Amino acid sequence: MNTMLLTVALVAGMGLVGSVILVIASKRLAVKEDERLGDLVDMLPGANCGSCGYAGCEAYAHALLEGAPCNSCGPGGRDVAQQLAEYLGVDAGDVVVKRAVVACRGTADRVVLRERAGYQGAPSCRAYSTMGHLSDGCTDGCIGYGDCMAACPYGAITLNKNDVAVVDPAVCIGCGLCTTVCPRHLISLQEKSDVDEVSFVLCHNTLMGKRAREACANTCVGCRRCVRTCPQGCITVENNVARIDITRCVGCKKCQEVCPEGAIYPLVWM
Repeated sequence: MNTMLLTVALVAGMGLVGSVILVIASKRLAVKEDERLGDLVDMLPGANCGSCGYAGCEAYAHALLEGAPCNSCGPGGRDVAQQLAEYLGVDAGDVVVKRAVVACRGTADRVVLRERAGYQGAPSCRAYSTMGHLSDGCTDGCIGYGDCMAACPYGAITLNKNDVAVVDPAVCIGCGLCTTVCPRHLISLQEKSDVDEVSFVLCHNTLMGKRAREACANTCVGCRRCVRTCPQGCITVENNVARIDITRCVGCKKCQEVCPEGAIYPLVWM
């Protein structure tokens, strides 16, 4: 009996000593959190969109304390950048304005609208894109079920009369959440250039010539007329689709005038 009590007492004593050691170690080895972290998180918009290049607002706040620039928050814009800079006592820097753009315009007679009529699955672009069915239409165009519209927390995206997603630049804050949900990767964030209105190819169709026209009447056919016409040399054709480097575009609109399919549109910044 005495042996049993001694064993219990010994085990209890060892547990007590171990607990004391852990408490002391936790206090001495604890990493003190910067008291400014909470204030910085409160200043950020809380979108956790990742447009700043970090996992979320708290991760960006940690980075700010380590010297990251204050102008990386797209949703916050200039106001948040200035607030962060004043709090940290640093220069705010120039804020890069970004807006989402959907590289598709579609038409009322595009084949995907007819194919959707026989679709029995969930009304979701992502679900529709995984069905693996053969299509006579453009397999690089907007599906039109509005996954991006549902993902936008600011109501900046709507569907036009052709069931194609359209971003309102006056409402969009460049959070980038819509770019991650489009299964066909049609939405991209574009940085504001020095020109208020530049040209942009609103098409992602990689089909060629007649095949492209049959899929959509508003498609780039890779004819390269815009390439030959551009005085800045800022247009290239990749995978049968024209691409414009808007950082070099001067807004002359000559490419828009010569495009036989009307696939090039003005990109207006608000």
